[in-house]
Amino acid sequence: MKLYNFAAPNPQKVRIYAAEKGIPLELVDVDVMGGQLRTQEMLAKNPLAVVPFMELDDGTVIRESLAIIEYLEELNPEPPMLGTSPLERARVRELDRLAELGLMGELANYAHHVSPFFAHKGPQSPDAAKMAHNCYRRNLEIMDREIGDSPFVAGARPSVADCTLYSTLAFGDYIGIKDAADFPNIVRWRAAFGARPSAAA
Repeated sequence: MKLYNFAAPNPQKVRIYAAEKGIPLELVDVDVMGGQLRTQEMLAKNPLAVVPFMELDDGTVIRESLAIIEYLEELNPEPPMLGTSPLERARVRELDRLAELGLMGELANYAHHVSPFFAHKGPQSPDAAKMAHNCYRRNLEIMDREIGDSPFVAGARPSVADCTLYSTLAFGDYIGIKDAADFPNIVRWRAAFGARPSAAA
């Protein structure tokens, strides 16, 4: 299995997940900044022109980070990282969505409005950037309460929600948004999860 990879939050999420599970992946680094995703060869594999995507040994391509993770979970159910009971699965998914949509999505929206890299994609608005930042901070407050004193984001064991949140906060650091340092439960969780070998994946 080949994971087409780049230094970005969604590929990192998949790498952390695979490391937690002990699943070996062959990483194929993609020169995103140099336009490699837009080549004819890459578009034939993934017309969405995003990373990560995974190519199986028979040439089948799986796109989107969560689809990749769910596929790998079906093949490698132990240790479980999407939950085992209906309630646990619901808890993992709701917190993973909070991390992905409420945090990562708002950081991406912020970056689109402030980074010169995205200037060609349409109008950039300081007000929209401020709104995204405000929403990000509000959702950090929610996440901090939800984590509480649990050792992991969704409870007593690691889940995909930990992978998503950890990669999201790393992206925040990269773009200079470090508000997570103001939330004690997130700070405690991040330090503990960052000490796990998977965090370096």
